[in-house]
Amino acid sequence: GGMGKTTLATVLYDRISQQFVACCFIEDVSKNYRLHDGPLGVQKQILDQTLGQDNHQIHNHYNATNLIRCRLSVQKALMILDNVDHIEQLEKIAVHREWLGAGSRIIIISRDEHILKQYGVDAVYQVPLLDSTNSPQLLCRKAFKLDHILNSYEELVKYILNYVNGVPFAL
Repeated sequence: GGMGKTTLATVLYDRISQQFVACCFIEDVSKNYRLHDGPLGVQKQILDQTLGQDNHQIHNHYNATNLIRCRLSVQKALMILDNVDHIEQLEKIAVHREWLGAGSRIIIISRDEHILKQYGVDAVYQVPLLDSTNSPQLLCRKAFKLDHILNSYEELVKYILNYVNGVPFAL
């Protein structure tokens, strides 16, 4: 956690979403799944964001799955599913690239690479730790509102960076 997966996905979404007819960014699938009607709650969010679909007419998982399958099959869609922590979440949300229009993309963010492989994703991108140039810059921007290290804080910055091992969220 704290590697910057969600931040990178947000930037990617902002940069490419205009290339798609239907788009959604479902934040924290795991939490939404747990707190809001399981897969139906997540499916309602997908329909709302991609189609502006009125959620009042969706009463069960079967109807939501059919709406997603039928209405998005003719649209180039972008879906980002953030913080998926169980394969069952993906299976029950029931969104498959084959059900979406040509050129569609589904991006799944997870801490567990096994989930992605088990679900059959085409490619896995592992977010690298910040390097020795970028981690001090991020720390100084956040801590000192500067792009450089103040001379009197060089040792402290080195200590902090060593302690957090380049994890952006910790910085």
